[in-house]
Amino acid sequence: MAKGYSFRQDVRTGLNTKLDPRILVGSQLMQLGSLELESAIETELAENPALERISESEEPVSQEEILAKLNRDADISHDYENYRSRPDGDDTLDWLDFASSRDSLQDVLAGQLLADAPPAEVELYEILIGAVNERGYLGVPLEEIALQTNVSLEEAEAALQRLQACEPAGVGARNVAECLYLQLRGDDSLEAKIARSLLKNNMDYIVHRNAKAVARQFSVTPQLAEAAFELVSSLTPYPGDEYEYTGSGSKPSRAQAEIVFDHTPSGWEITVRGIRAADLRVSRAYSEQMAALKGKHKIQKAEYAHVKAFVQRAEVFISALEQRAQTLLKIADHLIRTQGGFIQTGQFKFLNDLTRLKLAREIGVHESTISRATMEKCVQIATGEIVSFDIFFDSSLKASKMIEEILQYENPNSPLSDARIAQMLEAEGVTIARRTVNKYRDKTRLLSSRKRKSA
Repeated sequence: MAKGYSFRQDVRTGLNTKLDPRILVGSQLMQLGSLELESAIETELAENPALERISESEEPVSQEEILAKLNRDADISHDYENYRSRPDGDDTLDWLDFASSRDSLQDVLAGQLLADAPPAEVELYEILIGAVNERGYLGVPLEEIALQTNVSLEEAEAALQRLQACEPAGVGARNVAECLYLQLRGDDSLEAKIARSLLKNNMDYIVHRNAKAVARQFSVTPQLAEAAFELVSSLTPYPGDEYEYTGSGSKPSRAQAEIVFDHTPSGWEITVRGIRAADLRVSRAYSEQMAALKGKHKIQKAEYAHVKAFVQRAEVFISALEQRAQTLLKIADHLIRTQGGFIQTGQFKFLNDLTRLKLAREIGVHESTISRATMEKCVQIATGEIVSFDIFFDSSLKASKMIEEILQYENPNSPLSDARIAQMLEAEGVTIARRTVNKYRDKTRLLSSRKRKSA
C-alpha cells in the first residue's frame, strides 16, 4: 500500500498473540480519506494478483501464469517465505507476510507502545495512537480521550507523556511550541535551555527573533540568543511529515468530502465516496487454483500456501473496504437524525451536543473506530458547504459561532454587552453565563462592547 498505511504489522500483546489481520486492515482502511483510499486500492491491485477490479477486469489469470509467478518466487533460495513453504518445513503461512513492509506513523508508534503495554492500558494507547494526525500532532482533545476510555485526565496525561517519549521526536504534541520543546529534551547546552524556556513561556520572542530581549532576560550575549533561535529553526515542526505519501510529493488533501448529504423532494440521500467493495472481487482463477491444490500431494503444499495467502489477503481487503463504507454510512445516518437541522441549513444554532463516545455507543462500534473514521475528514452538507467532522463534536463551537453571528448584525453605535448576548442566546435555547460569553469572545479574538464602540 501507499507509504504511511502499509498492511505489515507485528504488534504483539503481553500474551504474545498476533493482531488479527481483519482488525488491522479494517482499522487502517478506516482512517484513510477517499483520495488516499483510491491510492491504496490501486497499490493493492498491483501487489495482489488475486484481487481484481470487476468493472475493468480483463481476461482471468490463467493457471500457467499463476504457476509461473510461483516458480519465480521459488527461485529466491534465500527468501524466508520460500524456506517456510518448503514441503518438509512448516506449511503454516500468514498472508500478512506478503504485504508491503512500509510502516505508517501509527505502525511505528504501536510498535513502541503496545508491545509491552499492560493489558488494562492497551485501549488507551490504541486510541491515543489513532488520534495522532498525519503531521504527528494529537488531533483529539485529551479530555475527550479520557472520557472515551473512562480514565482520569491524570492517567490520560501520563499515557500521552509516554507517547511523546516515542520516536519521531515531537510526536503527540498538541501545538507547535510543545512539539519543538519535546525535541529539545536531553539537550543540556545553554542555547537549548534558553530555547526550551522561550518555547514554554515566551514564544513571541522566537517568532520575532528578539535577540536583545532574550539577552536581557537571561543575561547572555545577543550571539547566544541568536544561537538559541538557530537551534529552534533546525527542528522539525511536523514530525509526521517524514511519512508522506509517495508519487505526488505531498500528502493527499482531505478537503474532499467523504460523505455527501443531499436533501431531495423524496427525502435525504447519503453518498459515501470512494470505490465500493462491490467493484472488487477475488480472482476466479486463483480461487479455482486453490481448490484444485487443496489436499494434493505434499510437494504441492508450497504452491497451495502461496495461492491461499493471496486469496485470503484479497478477501480480507474487500471485507475491510465494505466495513469502512458501512461504518461511514451508519455515522451519516445518525448525523441526519441528530444534526439534521445543521446539515440542511448550515446554521450552527441547530447543532446538538454530541461526542465521539456517544456516537460510538449509539451505532454500536468501538470509540476508536469513530476516531479513525472521522479524524481529519470532511462532509458536504445540503448547502454544498464542506465542513470538518470535528464540527459535530465541538460542544463550544455552537455558542461561539452564534456569538459571531449576533455581533455581525449588531448596531455599531450601540454594541451589545456580554450579558445581553447571553440573554439572546438563552432565547435560542443556549444557556451560558456572561463570563462564558466573554471567554468565547477572547477565544475568537472579538472585542468587548466598549472597544467595539470605540473602534
